[in-house]
Amino acid sequence: MTNYKFYDLGVVCGRFNHEQLGHVSLFDVSRALCKRTLILVGSKQEYGTLRNPFRVETRIDVIRETYPGESEEIFMVRGIDDLTNEYDVTSDWGKFVKSEVEFHKHKFANLMVYGNDEFRSKWFAPEDLIDTVEMIIPRSTNPISGTMVRGMLVIDDESSWQKATHPLIHGMYGRLRSELMGIPVYKEIYNRIRKKDLTLENFMEVYKEFEEEDKKIKLAQLQTQK
Repeated sequence: MTNYKFYDLGVVCGRFNHEQLGHVSLFDVSRALCKRTLILVGSKQEYGTLRNPFRVETRIDVIRETYPGESEEIFMVRGIDDLTNEYDVTSDWGKFVKSEVEFHKHKFANLMVYGNDEFRSKWFAPEDLIDTVEMIIPRSTNPISGTMVRGMLVIDDESSWQKATHPLIHGMYGRLRSELMGIPVYKEIYNRIRKKDLTLENFMEVYKEFEEEDKKIKLAQLQTQK
């Protein structure tokens, strides 16, 4: 009875730049409730930027490292492109996600597992979820974020980073920090905060400034495309 699964296919979709324990909790909920799990790693087409610094291959490697020995049939991880950029959240995006799931698994999800980002409620038109259960895992259960984990890499706080990530990926610290610090915008953030103090609080303050500007640019791009 303990091995009984309520659903056939669970799907988790996010950018996972890079995986932290909050993401792992989403994956584990799907694995516990579903016979099969598909992880879709978003913004596949973008890397080397503020919000999407890591290559999709790196992000997939991190997730696979967390679940060694899982077969592709039981636990599949695949990249998925944005339609435009990550702020373009419409039911068209939901239909695209649905088509990608059906391409990989020949059916749509029985269960969609999300973190509690408010915009994800806008992913799907109601008719696209008639036979799908949605489950939202509150961020309060694990308040860490991908941004914070990247900040720990920038300030080289390996001890805090280890507490925020799964033990099976701890051997990847050097690779992940090297990839992140090879990105110009993260070098710029580092140079700004080292003039003050290399703390996570200072990283988050400077990062927020960069993020607000990045969001303005991407939202303006969306307006010109409509």
